[in-house]
Amino acid sequence: MEDPDSMVELWRPRDYAEAHAIKQALEDQGIPCHIDGENLESWSGLGNIGRWRMRLLTLRKFYKQARELIEGNDWPSYRP
Repeated sequence: MEDPDSMVELWRPRDYAEAHAIKQALEDQGIPCHIDGENLESWSGLGNIGRWRMRLLTLRKFYKQARELIEGNDWPSYRP
């Protein structure tokens, strides 16, 4: 049986701006969220690297609710 309190990959954001907008929206709904790879994005200064490395994680028990919230919105993204 899968542990409902285990962390699972939820989403791969386009960039730092999208990652933080989604994280804030999830936390506003009481859904815990962690940005994995965020430090790599900040350290590199390269927008593209986050697309491949950064990912949002949440607890398995919140996965379905979180995906519905993410998929139901158009998230801001950094565009130079």
